[in-house]
Amino acid sequence: MTGPPGAEKPQPSVWIIVLNWNRPEDTLQCVSSLRLLDYPSYRILIVDNGSTDDSVEQFRKLTDVELLVSDRNLGFGVGNNLGIEYALSHGADYTLLLNNDTTVSPPLVSTLVKVAESEPQIGIVGPTIFYSGSPDQVWFSGMRFGFGLYVIRVGRRLGRQRAPLEDVDFVSGCGMLVRRELWNRVGLFDPRFFMYYEDLDLCVRAAQAGYRLVSTTEAHMWHALSASTGGPDSPMKQYYQVKSTFLFCEKHTRGLTRVVTVSIRLAHAGWMAVRQVVSGRLPREAIRLYLRGITETVTGSRARKARPTSEEAS
Repeated sequence: MTGPPGAEKPQPSVWIIVLNWNRPEDTLQCVSSLRLLDYPSYRILIVDNGSTDDSVEQFRKLTDVELLVSDRNLGFGVGNNLGIEYALSHGADYTLLLNNDTTVSPPLVSTLVKVAESEPQIGIVGPTIFYSGSPDQVWFSGMRFGFGLYVIRVGRRLGRQRAPLEDVDFVSGCGMLVRRELWNRVGLFDPRFFMYYEDLDLCVRAAQAGYRLVSTTEAHMWHALSASTGGPDSPMKQYYQVKSTFLFCEKHTRGLTRVVTVSIRLAHAGWMAVRQVVSGRLPREAIRLYLRGITETVTGSRARKARPTSEEAS
């Protein structure tokens, strides 16, 4: 049924999905910033990813959000998949994925939707993300790959010559607006990625399906990196980094490209881990788990899921 002549087109429905794991203070701060959005048609959905603290009890007091609760930590991709499936089943035209340690500007959703609605082939839109501790310093604003290698990434930075809208190869899952049709066509996050590379894998699949990935300088949000990472990488993060590296390369690279990609990625990760261990910023356990990740992947043995630490929430 169509409206009367001249009637305005209804605003697309946007569901904002925030994944939480034992960090209710961050999540509540994120929700507070979302309440100031100037967009008229949005819902906030918190997915609690198996928290062991009082997160769920705190969230149940909120009357203006939806809440999904998992009985265990499913990882970033699968945890978000729960929210995406729920949002799509309730008619979402777009889903906006946000890390729980972020805050947003009031025009964020309006700007992202305006960009997405400008062309049907735009499947993913990313904002410009600043550091919370340095509000004028850009942390991420889309990336492009060099020489066909996923490990050679060129970050898009703000500057006098930076266009308001640019095509990119990668939009971070920290903040990405995704069109409903893209999920239906390419599928949700690959559940084999517990953490890391699931957003890159999605971006590659979206591009292969013919969608444009774009980044805009006119939509702003802020990311408290220390809240989500706990400072230097944890031992378990070293483990999942290497596991996800191998899985991603198995899916998306071949021949010499795979060899070069894996070699560069593992050499860089290993070197950083060794430096942090030597400097005392990272436990020696990190090296053991890093090597275990390589061994399990190469031998094809099943990963033994250790209990994630508080640094691995989302």
